[in-house]
Order: sequence, then C-alpha cells, then structure tokens
Amino acid sequence: MGYHIELPEGAYHVVTALEHCAWPNLTLMPNGEIGAGIYSHPSHGWHEGDPELWVSSDGGFTWACRSEVTQHEPPTVRMNVAAGLNPQGHLVALVSGWSLQGEERSGRGVVLRPWVSISTDNGHTWEHASEVAPKQEEIEGFEEAPVLIPFGDVCVNGDECVVSCYGSASWQQDVARHSILLRSSDGGRTWGDPSIIGAGNYNETDLLIHSSGRWLALARTAGIVSRDVERGHGANVRLFASEDEGRTWEFMLDLSQPSQHPGHLLELSDGRILACYGSRIPRFRGVMGRISDDVGETWSAPFVIVGGLLEGDCGYPSSVQVEDGSIVTAYYTNAAPWHQRYHMGVVRWSLDAVPLG
Repeated sequence: MGYHIELPEGAYHVVTALEHCAWPNLTLMPNGEIGAGIYSHPSHGWHEGDPELWVSSDGGFTWACRSEVTQHEPPTVRMNVAAGLNPQGHLVALVSGWSLQGEERSGRGVVLRPWVSISTDNGHTWEHASEVAPKQEEIEGFEEAPVLIPFGDVCVNGDECVVSCYGSASWQQDVARHSILLRSSDGGRTWGDPSIIGAGNYNETDLLIHSSGRWLALARTAGIVSRDVERGHGANVRLFASEDEGRTWEFMLDLSQPSQHPGHLLELSDGRILACYGSRIPRFRGVMGRISDDVGETWSAPFVIVGGLLEGDCGYPSSVQVEDGSIVTAYYTNAAPWHQRYHMGVVRWSLDAVPLG
C-alpha cells in the first residue's frame, strides 16, 4: 500500500528542522522575513533543550536556524513558547518548561515560570528581560500562586501587547486549568493585569485582535469537564469572543471535532479569518483549516492544508500571510512518508485552491 501527501492544489511543501519536535510559532517580521520559534529536541520535553528561532528570508521556501531564544539552566528544559511582535516591532518570546529529574534527566519535575526574551535585531540576539510570576490574588479562583504556561501569538493592541497562558494552582492531572490573558504596557518586558478567557477546562489558547475591534481566542479543551467525559468528547478547540478588549469573554462555538487541536487564528489581508488546527483522527492526520468572513460568527467547511501523516503526534500549526497573498503554514510531526522522524513541515499555499463550501 502506498502513501501520498494531501495538499491544496499548487501548494509548495518543505521538510526542514530535522530532529526537532518543533511545535512551531510563526511571526512575520517587519523586514518581511518569517520567524519560526521551535523546540530543539526530538522529544516532548524529556531532555534538556531550548527554543530556537528558524528564519525564512524567501517567503517560506527555505529555512535556517538563526539563534537560540533562551539558555536553559541544567537540569531543566525550556520548550513552551508564545511569541510575536511588540508595538515597537521587536520580537518577544515567553518561554516556560520543566525541571528534569533522575539519572537520565528524563523525568519531569515542576513547571518553570516563563522567561521573557526580547530581540531588537530580528532574532540575531536575545535579551533575557524578566520572569512572569503573577501573584495568587491577581487571578480569580486561584488559592495558590498559579503555574502558567504560555502559548500562541503575542498580539498588539495600541501601546500594549497581550498573550495567553494556561494554568492551575498545581500540575496534578485532575486539577482544572484556566486559559488566561496577560497584558504588558512596557513592550513585553513585564506582564500582569490578567483576565480569564475560559475557566476549568482549557489549556493551549491562541489570540487574535481583529481589525473590526473584536477579540477572538481559540482554546484547546482539557477534557476534564464532566459533561465532556460522559459523552466521550476528547480535546478539541473552542472559539471565544470579547467585545471589551479582552476583559470578559463569551463562548461562541466548537470549531473542531474531538482529537483536533490545538489551533491558530490569522486575520487575512481582506479581513477574513483563517483558523487552522491539528488533526489526530486516524486516516485524517494532518492540519485542517476553516475560513470565516464574518469575524467568527460562521465558518466554512473544514479543508485539508496537509494530510497523509502517519502518526497522531502531529499538528500545532501556525500561519502567516506573505506579500503576494500566499499563506505559509508550519506544523510538526514525528512520522510522515517523506521523513519518519520529528521535523517541521511548511506548506506555502493559496486560499483560492481550497473548497470553501
């Protein structure tokens, strides 16, 4: 039995960053380059490592490593990344991870507080700016100091920037987790003023501040709400909206099926919104997309951005739109017909080539 890759018609597919469990986060930089923050080790954080910044200077066709974003302290791993630009156009990355235990340093200990790294030269060098450590009393519902993990895009709102983290008061598997928005008024150096996006059942969340003024959040469910467990509903992604600049949020709709997560949101040049998310459903492993032309109220049917992956250890897509209107979507996988180990895949594609029924 043969295998094939499924792509939008005319798409260009790149295999890069071999031996990286990438979990990519893409940023379109002011000079037109695309930066991808990716994890450097071929594992789910079981060994020491740091995020790297890989850069494409030709619109996503070729990629090269430019720098390490952090320098971890042994024995720890830094791997969970949120990234984007601040109001000054500088790269900002929030990076958390785990302490490691045991002779092989392959056991997980405590969750590390996120570090903030800032680059003023398009990712050639990085400054360690601060550590994100909100107090217990700053976030409603926390009885202890929260354990926070950053995810998704750093977004700009005027002179401030915002980011999402998810967290709980501990890291036990049965403890409810909240999706939380943090704000920065100093270019991403320090973070606080939190508000809760989704409470009790949410983790990895991506933010979008739409040009209409509506804020959107695409949150991965944690699968621990009783009604979800009872109906056999695994993790998916759910859309939330805010009309008051992220102070309060309302659930809108489930955007994916069970085992399709996490997601990313991108406003296109014409105001439409692209949502993409990983799919781990057998026979449908890869990255799916949907389009909204009414700021998230309704969505197209799902379409395939990349399909044909061999294992469920895949997805985590992130997209940018380049100058000619093409969309560049990056993802990770540990097994595909074209390379059966961890790597980052990149698809450069056109929205005109996909069905939007």
